[in-house]
Amino acid sequence: MKRIYLLLLASMLIFVSCNPESFPDNPFQQHYIDMWANTLEPYEVDIAFYGDSRVAGADWSSAFPNKSVVNLGIGGDIVEGTIQRLPLLDALDIKHCFLAIGGNNCLSSKFSSSDFKAKYDKLLGMLKDRGITVYANTIAGITSDCMGLNPKDVRKNNNNIIIANSIIAELCQKHGVILIDMAKLMNNNDGSLKHEYSSDGIHFNDLGNDLWFNELRTYIESI
Repeated sequence: MKRIYLLLLASMLIFVSCNPESFPDNPFQQHYIDMWANTLEPYEVDIAFYGDSRVAGADWSSAFPNKSVVNLGIGGDIVEGTIQRLPLLDALDIKHCFLAIGGNNCLSSKFSSSDFKAKYDKLLGMLKDRGITVYANTIAGITSDCMGLNPKDVRKNNNNIIIANSIIAELCQKHGVILIDMAKLMNNNDGSLKHEYSSDGIHFNDLGNDLWFNELRTYIESI
């Protein structure tokens, strides 16, 4: 029964991903989040994988079959969206949160380092206030090799990601959060994603996900 409810939650999260940029300011979606949180209150899950489409696209249950996990990834999500969705973590009584968010903030033409820092700082503070152990992943870059993305835009976005990763590292130190540097593992020296880890230039393929799973395995198995 618990697995059925978590699968239902996953389908609901797909629904709210239709217009992620408007997500944080949409009271209609907030109503649904609160409703789903009430539905999930009888269930407890130890570990949440929390973030955007890179999280959503990974099969965490198969990677860690002996652990109580839930995939709370939403395609296109931004830092503000994960703040709005915190009631879901409360409802599931999450103890450990593997956080991978911020890439879509960096891809926005409105990216601001000061705004990103303020919102990420708020997110970590709110997770810490809940007594949740947080493992924050840095953001891997993107690449024009796979999908014919505009190289100029890719360089600009990767520069934003480098700035964001520096902020994430700084805030992890401030909040006493465990930092998992996936960018260092998955990126080239210029900050672009190594082409072998993606089929479309942005999202991880099986090889990329396997690298991610293996990097997290030590942390997961210790829980």
